[in-house]
Amino acid sequence: MALGGPPDRGEAMRQTGAMPDVLSLRDLDRASLDAILDRSGRWADGAAEPRGGRPRVATIFSGPAFRTRLAFDTAIDLIGGHRVDLPLTLGEREPIADTAAVLGGGVDAVVIRHGSHADVLELAEHCPVPVVNAMTASGHPCEVVSEAFTVRRRRGSLDGLRLTFVGEATNLFRSWCELSTAYDIAVTQVAPPGFEAPQAYLDEIAALGGSLATTADLAAGADGAHVIYTDGWPEEARVDGPTRVAFERTTITADLLDALGGDPTAGEGVLMHCMPVRRGDEVTAEAFAHPRSITLEAKRSLAPTHAALLEFALGML
Repeated sequence: MALGGPPDRGEAMRQTGAMPDVLSLRDLDRASLDAILDRSGRWADGAAEPRGGRPRVATIFSGPAFRTRLAFDTAIDLIGGHRVDLPLTLGEREPIADTAAVLGGGVDAVVIRHGSHADVLELAEHCPVPVVNAMTASGHPCEVVSEAFTVRRRRGSLDGLRLTFVGEATNLFRSWCELSTAYDIAVTQVAPPGFEAPQAYLDEIAALGGSLATTADLAAGADGAHVIYTDGWPEEARVDGPTRVAFERTTITADLLDALGGDPTAGEGVLMHCMPVRRGDEVTAEAFAHPRSITLEAKRSLAPTHAALLEFALGML
């Protein structure tokens, strides 16, 4: 199962009735994403009801995964499902294919948060039920869907969005870039030299129809942005040294947010942080508490969007 299927994969899935995996936002075409975002709105507004059945959903989460656990637990409850939490480490005690075979005989879907994207692809290849990527080192598709939904609710559309991603090329950065291949979203990365996305990745996103540029200048990168998005700093930037000095030039301040302009209620000039937040590093405390910061609103979107993503994977949309 190759990462980044053909652009018409979503339509092919609908025609065959097959239940799709959600491994990367490249795997979803625009029609599928629109359906997920529309359904998310109904869940968020309290206007949706479970669509029958009681699907059993296995969850496999590495690390504390506080927000991921809470969001999917709530989402599974919303759709009328039963969560089967499995405290296992993929590939630790048996071949991944064996785990996949057993899961396929016991549950209707698998949600997994695991470091290795290759391992998750292998699980999906052998698992007869849909697999949802709750986070790997290569992508964080469910999180970005929730954030995109939050922006869409304010703007009315994702088309024409200018998003500035402040930080190194993380899994969240990659998922935003992937989303730009389905919508008219221009992504600009602001990162110190050596932490920017490589030219080959810029070319790859462009070939898929996306828009991605990089700069080391925070003020220039933020100019005209509708959304300033930031991720946590790399470990080496959290201690004194040249890497920290380089990243300190990208700290988002209240002054930067004040200079953005636009109407934040319409999704113009807003700040989002992936969380957890290290105030004083990637953002100042004043910036995170700024009226333009909509991070906590985005986190409230996790459960409704995750419910819609599960319904999509289960063939319930």
